[in-house]
Amino acid sequence: MQFLSVVFVLLFAMVGYTYFSGEYAPEGSAVLTEPRAHVQLITQNSNEHFWSTFKRGALDAGKEENIYVEFADISAKDPELIAETAEQAVYSAVDGLALQAADEERTANVLLMAEKAQIPVLTFESDLFPTTDVPTVGSNSYDAGYSLGQMAIQACGGRATAAILVESVLENAPSSSRNLKVQGIMDALSDAPQIEVTQVYPVDVERFEVEKCTSQILEERPEVDLILCTGETSTPGVAQVLVDANRVGDICVIGYGAMPQTLDYIERGVIYGSVCPDAYQIGYQSVKQLCRMLDGETVSNSSNTGMYTVTKENLEQFRKETAQQNLD
Repeated sequence: MQFLSVVFVLLFAMVGYTYFSGEYAPEGSAVLTEPRAHVQLITQNSNEHFWSTFKRGALDAGKEENIYVEFADISAKDPELIAETAEQAVYSAVDGLALQAADEERTANVLLMAEKAQIPVLTFESDLFPTTDVPTVGSNSYDAGYSLGQMAIQACGGRATAAILVESVLENAPSSSRNLKVQGIMDALSDAPQIEVTQVYPVDVERFEVEKCTSQILEERPEVDLILCTGETSTPGVAQVLVDANRVGDICVIGYGAMPQTLDYIERGVIYGSVCPDAYQIGYQSVKQLCRMLDGETVSNSSNTGMYTVTKENLEQFRKETAQQNLD
């Protein structure tokens, strides 16, 4: 029995080491002690900038706090899938849980389950706020929209005919929060009365509506010379349509997020610039906040992690800074 106990402890330590540091562990690092808690973060199975950098931040916080950080990767930001994965985490009796709120009703049910099981839970980088009692970590959607609007004014010199693309997850959110980015854009553009917004287009990125919508704008709205994207996934799709249609330079694109394709399009001049959340700090602060909750501390209901604004002028600096976050 004693031998089996030793083997179990060694195996647990090895598994914990994987989640503490994984591929990020520096050579010669000391053997980790048994973690004091196990938290799960529901993430997407993607190598995109946001998720890889988010995970690095979460792992770094886990090391500092001696917390076993587990990532439950799912294929997409699907409300059903997020809710099902969160329910499994509750049934597995994790010590803490963090997720993106993609659906008000299902997320609220999960939060109720977690509360009954006395499991601390927070949301991160979510445009939905199902209850005011649940802490959230991430960028402020209104501020993101305001930054998009300010960048648009700079890009077009305060004169343009604009269209705004809103990804459907945001569009389908409750009315109290669904237009935060759009409201921020409109408030910023109020300082430039010669920029007219012709229409706000909701797009479902899972159904390839971005390409269809952009082509429709080119064909039916020839006066549009400025497109603002409020979602990370839709941004490179808009740029690719302009490249294929040989319309680069005719229409100014303001993007969102820091997907590799988006940064490449900024470098090539297809996209003027992009506003993107600080993914490292979102992951880092999500774990830090969960640790405080586990320790019985009172945490802020909203932790704003700030954002980057990226243009061709500071692109290389941004790449170096974010690459450094993923180094051992």
